[in-house]
Amino acid sequence: MKPPSDPVVQRFAQTNRLKTKIDADGTLIILGKLGHIYRYDHHRLGVAVVPRIPRMKYWGLTRRELLVLGFLVVQDADCEGAAVLGPANAEQVRAAIKAAGIIRKRQLSPAQVNRQLEWLRASAGRGL
Repeated sequence: MKPPSDPVVQRFAQTNRLKTKIDADGTLIILGKLGHIYRYDHHRLGVAVVPRIPRMKYWGLTRRELLVLGFLVVQDADCEGAAVLGPANAEQVRAAIKAAGIIRKRQLSPAQVNRQLEWLRASAGRGL
């Protein structure tokens, strides 16, 4: 079976240094500790805030912050919800990544890459 190809989510993930994952229903998502980002429609993304351990105040505070930034709340429950964002709006992107608890991929500088390569070459003959 071929993995799902979603250019909107893939482009968003590459631009913001995020990892993608295939969800249980076969859709491509960007998973975080407190939720995930998914494709809402052809041009917009959605952020679902679904903490594994219910947090009563987290969704309420997050929802208020998202509404101030211009998000459209499409699902509102006691401890979880979902909102829609435009992937071109930098403030909304930062807020969605923070709300879902997503960690960005680390970006190494050329000096860090060279240091790690030197260390690997030096330790190649040694046993663990």
